[in-house]
Amino acid sequence: MIISALSCKMTGKMGVPLLVGFILIGILIGNWYRMENLSTVGNICDLSLLLIIFTGGFLTSFSEARPVLPVASVLSVAGTMMTAVIASAFAYFALHLDFYQAMILGAIISPTDAASVFSVLSSKQMDLRNSLGPMLEIESGSNDPFAYMMTVMYISMATGGSQNVALLLVSQIIIGVLSGYVFYRFGRFVINKLNVDIDGLYAVLLCGTAFLMYGAAAQFGGNGFLAAYIGGILIGNSKIVYKRFLSRMFSAISTLMQILLFIVLGILCMPSSMAAVTVSGLVFAFFLLLVARPLVMFALMKPFRRRLNEIALVSWSGFRGASSVVFATLALRSGLPYAEYIFSIVFFVCMLSVTLQGSLIAPIARKLKLIEE
Repeated sequence: MIISALSCKMTGKMGVPLLVGFILIGILIGNWYRMENLSTVGNICDLSLLLIIFTGGFLTSFSEARPVLPVASVLSVAGTMMTAVIASAFAYFALHLDFYQAMILGAIISPTDAASVFSVLSSKQMDLRNSLGPMLEIESGSNDPFAYMMTVMYISMATGGSQNVALLLVSQIIIGVLSGYVFYRFGRFVINKLNVDIDGLYAVLLCGTAFLMYGAAAQFGGNGFLAAYIGGILIGNSKIVYKRFLSRMFSAISTLMQILLFIVLGILCMPSSMAAVTVSGLVFAFFLLLVARPLVMFALMKPFRRRLNEIALVSWSGFRGASSVVFATLALRSGLPYAEYIFSIVFFVCMLSVTLQGSLIAPIARKLKLIEE
């Protein structure tokens, strides 16, 4: 933890995102310690993502987000699904993967990563024009249910099972939204009625509320991350006591969770596996970055009369990261014979995406004249 905190100074001077330093520390730790239990890895990643996404919602200003809510929602739903289709087609025809292998890979890599988006935008301290920051945060914070649905569906089909796609999608979204709303009302009531002088108890209550949002949704077949994000936005834009203290507290908690999450992902990285997928990983990553994402963003944002420089920046800001790696562990746990290859190529693409796109987002935004003075 100390090394991670100190590494921020170095990565800041180098102009690379903080997350890259955390991942490299994890890779170094992985030389003498391996995490073999994938269930434990999944739990750690879920806990970290939950608090990162909840904090992102909690710190989002609804007044700033309202104008971009329609376009962000379209990017979240249609953008994720279109990206999955295009990525799967490329993996099938260009990388010569078999059908299910290509479909699973496309589904896993389709969402933009909330943890990376929130971290990079805050660490670069950029105030993007025309509410592009909230647009990117809403897209990345709410697109996991659709990627999860496609990943589970294709893994089930590849292993010989069946899945009711419509029921899975409806339950993921509706139960997730309901859980976020119900426990937002509960959390706001309890926090405002507690009336004690111990500041820390309010942070404990809010943390417990985030866990309830996620846990209730997951228990009843909804998407816990969507519940946490919706609940975080609602409670962060309502009148609660100690809000300034809670904002600072959860910013610290989110940073700690980013360190934990990306160190664990670094530990999972096996350099030998990365070397084996270098060529295909580079080809796939640059196809996503330079072809798939720009095509999808142009098709979806142009009807909203967004300018080309805005479309270009949103295209560049489609970071692939922790959520895709977490979905890739689902493939590993399924026991599919090609699961390790999928995991390796997903990890390679995500590492490259966070490093390259995160490092260049500030100069590109400046060049496109989309940073407020």
